[in-house]
Amino acid sequence: MTSENMPVELIEPEELRSSAARLLADKVDRRAPWSEEETAKSPDDLYGEMANLGWFMLTVPAENGGLGQNFAALAPIYEEMGRALSPLQISQTMAAIDILVADGGTDATALLDRIAEGSARVIVLEGDLPMQTVPEACKATTALLLPSDAHAQVLIIDMAQPGVTVENALTWDRSRRYGDVHLTGVASVALSLTVEEASRVVRGHADLAIAWDSVGGGRQALDEAVEYMGTRQQFGRPIGSFQALKHRAADLKVKLEIARALTEHATTAFSARRDDWSTLAGQARLLAVDAFRAIAEESVQFHGGIGFTWEHDAHIFLKRALMNEMIGGPPEKIRDRVASSIMSRALARQ
Repeated sequence: MTSENMPVELIEPEELRSSAARLLADKVDRRAPWSEEETAKSPDDLYGEMANLGWFMLTVPAENGGLGQNFAALAPIYEEMGRALSPLQISQTMAAIDILVADGGTDATALLDRIAEGSARVIVLEGDLPMQTVPEACKATTALLLPSDAHAQVLIIDMAQPGVTVENALTWDRSRRYGDVHLTGVASVALSLTVEEASRVVRGHADLAIAWDSVGGGRQALDEAVEYMGTRQQFGRPIGSFQALKHRAADLKVKLEIARALTEHATTAFSARRDDWSTLAGQARLLAVDAFRAIAEESVQFHGGIGFTWEHDAHIFLKRALMNEMIGGPPEKIRDRVASSIMSRALARQ
């Protein structure tokens, strides 16, 4: 058996979680994007550290010089990025890796090599709109374009060429960077993979990345709210001892754990490409985002008057939750996408 055919040993998820937590604790200041002052902790420095740790090699096949892991290796990283309110969103590049691996052609392999070494940052554009708002667009070197025709081929576009314009896009969530991408008469390289094949993978990856980010953000917001309620005193005792607040916090914890369980299940299905992986990824996203929003809204209430202030972090979690809800389309759009599959399975059981 050659080294290329040797089975790849899966990396322990908790090792990846611990490594990610340490890096993000050192490099991320979640209040920095909300401050008018310059910060020494640049998101671009963080990207370089991620590349040095091999994050962009995780799901690249071993025969391409990567670590040969599946999506399950990214789950703890996405969750810790959510907990830290990371200013970077790497899921665009990681989803692009899924497309390039599925294609396997010469051009796809060359771009994979550049991603693995950290010299390429990729965004994914869907449809034929003249302008799209995409996370991390201002720093992207390359775009994968999925035209609206499902039978068309996926296109590679060099973002440095004339005809590509990217402008900073302001949103209510400053914790991430977004850009408006305009394409006019650009040159491209066609992959052999069709849009129909690529789009399900891109959306499934994006759904799970948002789900894990929301699980992480919800967990951190709830932990901080519970800690505050254990120290804030009213009528001579911690407010966390009040039955009404305990029940509200417990309900939120249950909501989060249910979302986490479904997200773990969907991650397993996506990693193995089981028949129902696409639907499960969409369902996990809906449940996780809903839990995160509920926790973030309640956290503002749990913190009382200070929770409504600009100086407190409660609004940062809430705005991140609201943005997660809208990335790639509102919840109604996601429900429409997964509804037919859910109904078909339900009718088949009758």
